[in-house]
Amino acid sequence: MDGIVADGSAALARYDSVMAEERRHRPEGIRGDVARLFSPEGTNRGTPSLGAALRRVLTRPGPQAIALYRASHWLWARNLEVAAEAVWRVNYFLTGADIHPGARIGGGLRMIHASGVVIGSGVVIGDDVTLLHGVTLGGSGRGWFDGTFEDGYPVVGDRTEIMAGAAVLGPITVGRGCFIGANAVLARDLADGEAYTPAREMNDLRRRVEELERRLAELESKPRAARAARPRKQPEAGAG
Repeated sequence: MDGIVADGSAALARYDSVMAEERRHRPEGIRGDVARLFSPEGTNRGTPSLGAALRRVLTRPGPQAIALYRASHWLWARNLEVAAEAVWRVNYFLTGADIHPGARIGGGLRMIHASGVVIGSGVVIGDDVTLLHGVTLGGSGRGWFDGTFEDGYPVVGDRTEIMAGAAVLGPITVGRGCFIGANAVLARDLADGEAYTPAREMNDLRRRVEELERRLAELESKPRAARAARPRKQPEAGAG
């Protein structure tokens, strides 16, 4: 895993150098979302034209979900909770995204698809984060079977990408520039630039088990070899 973190950190450094000027004056909130839309990473094909950007905003659920969340959060921050929750429900009905107005999300949020996205009230998300459909950010529910555990919500660092169906649960911290693979269930902290995918974790676990089995076989073979090498006691002359 150390190698993964090192590789991720190097990629993060290159990414930072390329995008530093682009983000230097990036505003917060909806203005940051618009700024990212008109940046080289605004779409899969790069910076969109004005017409393409307008079409995207008017027809795609992702940008609509972001805009409606910004509206509900603005109301929530001003203690207009009933109005905020009404916009929250409209957002869910129109886009399929269930984003609590109390969540704090930095500028430059990008949602490719909105269906099934769930973001809890205490979640904190940094700038330029990308979310795909089916992502869940919320509490872990661990307190149900562990009475001493204090549950909470995740904090997601800048420029992290979370793929479809992933769940980030509990009071954990995800560093900057991380990658969380599809259908992953993350319940531990991630360092800056670290990648977490189910396949990678399973492969790592498999390698560790194989190494333990190899060491166990070596330990079991040593007593057998020692017994085989031990000289046998010869019977005494005239015995019997």
